[in-house]
Amino acid sequence: MILEILIKILKESWTLLLDVSPFLFLGFFFAGVLHVFVGKELILKHLGKGDFASVFKSVIFGVPLPVCSCGVIPIAASLKRDGAGKPSVLAFLFSTPTTGVDSILATYAFLGGLFAVFRPLVAFLGGLLLGGSALFIKDKQKVVETGRIENRRRGGIVEIVNYGFFYLPKEIGKWLIIGILLGGTITAIIPSDFFMRYLSNPWISYPLMLLISIPLYVCATGSIPIAAAMIWKGLNPGAALAFLIAGPATNTVTITFVFKELGKKFAALYLFMIILISTLSGLAFDYIWKISGTESSILSGGGKFIPLWIKAFSSVVLLLIIFLPQIRIKSKKEKKMKFKLKVSGIQCMGCVDAIKESINQLKGVLDVVVDLKSKMVFVDGDVGYEEIVGAIKKAGYDVDMD
Repeated sequence: MILEILIKILKESWTLLLDVSPFLFLGFFFAGVLHVFVGKELILKHLGKGDFASVFKSVIFGVPLPVCSCGVIPIAASLKRDGAGKPSVLAFLFSTPTTGVDSILATYAFLGGLFAVFRPLVAFLGGLLLGGSALFIKDKQKVVETGRIENRRRGGIVEIVNYGFFYLPKEIGKWLIIGILLGGTITAIIPSDFFMRYLSNPWISYPLMLLISIPLYVCATGSIPIAAAMIWKGLNPGAALAFLIAGPATNTVTITFVFKELGKKFAALYLFMIILISTLSGLAFDYIWKISGTESSILSGGGKFIPLWIKAFSSVVLLLIIFLPQIRIKSKKEKKMKFKLKVSGIQCMGCVDAIKESINQLKGVLDVVVDLKSKMVFVDGDVGYEEIVGAIKKAGYDVDMD
């Protein structure tokens, strides 16, 4: 009995993977292009003023960027340190992880064109609403000009491939696989009318989706198969959209960061606006779906129309580029390094890069290795332990004390 259930879960998960893989490859490529031609320097250049124009620019930059809800935190911390206004930082924190060029294509693969258009639209308008509301909070932060920062074009096609097909899959791959397995489990186990029977009332489904999604860490792409499976089992699409918005936009780590770095007023506004935006956007989507005739074809994913051989090839290659980097043997170099520090707050490749960049700025550092899997930081050079701890804290992370 258990074996039959496991086989059914794996079968349904494989079907989900087949539908999304070709679109993820396109998304990863475009993500690499964005990384090369829209660097952090360009973003910092435009977000220095505490006005609505800066909020607008932060949203424009944030919507297409393929950055997860954890990876956005080091960027937001850097924006704040370099003089970006708190409203701009809040808008960037909401709009960036909520969607991205990779998740837009994945959304189309699972849920069709209406969802694929509506989700980034909510990320854009919601970011403007959140950042615009934050402008009315009186704050003592002194906003400074970031100055003229030249955007450096890096590495061309090599950098595009490296970021899109190695860095990004390593960052979101785990959460994508978890999302697909959860989606497969929901599809295989839960009865087809479960959500329609027990959660058809918006007064129940919306609060439940928000209660689940707000503290949960889930990336914009990894949340899609979960939402798709719940819709297929009868959940109203608007409640699923609320999950897709609130889930990536916040989690316990993001809330802690906003409270610590921006203050309790901005943290309270952030939580309130996420609940409001997620609920209103979900209700609007349900209304549009209702007046369109509640046709299931509207929510039919585009992945179903691609030839099977393309989907199978894409799925196998995708699994390889996700799992091969996870096979890692501790190098002799790490064993010989002078300092070894545990940083349990490391969650993604964005965290790795932020910590390495901060430590490398210290005088006397010869080498830095940050291992995502073990959450260990290895440092070698003529530098003090307290200096390293300070650099890690500057990047927004705490060192675990024995």
